Formats: sequence, structure tokens, C-alpha cells
Amino acid sequence: MMVYEDSRKQEMYDWFHERFTEPELCEMGGSGASGYQYACGGPYFVRDIIPAEFGGTHPEDIILEVVGDIEFESHEWALRKAA
Repeated sequence: MMVYEDSRKQEMYDWFHERFTEPELCEMGGSGASGYQYACGGPYFVRDIIPAEFGGTHPEDIILEVVGDIEFESHEWALRKAA
């Protein structure tokens, strides 16, 4: 988990992780030979999601830094299952 001093970065990071998870944490039975089945929806890409959500309110350089940090964790994401 990333912890930022800049509250804007933390807001984006936390917002994303509240809604999305790495595919293997969502799968029913693993990835198998054919790759992830995305039972929770996806694949989703942080490069599409964060700018669409925060592009009008946060500077591009801040957005791109958080996108890079999240992409370091994984390039493909699935929706979190509702609790």
C-alpha cells in the first residue's frame, strides 16, 4: 500500500483501490492456461480510469505519478466484489 504526503495523490490511490483489485484476488479458480476470466469484470486499466475520474480536478503530472505507481502493482485490474 502506497502512502503519499500529497493528499491529492492519496485520494486517487485510495479511491482506485476501494473499487478495483488485482485479478487473481477476484478469480474463481485462478488464471488457468487461457488467462484470467475476470469474473468480477475487467480487465480495467488504471491509465484509463484515474484520468477519467480526476482529470478535471487534479493536475496531469500528479495523475500520471499515481497512475505509474498503481501500474507498478499491476497493469490489469478487476472490479472489487461488493461487500
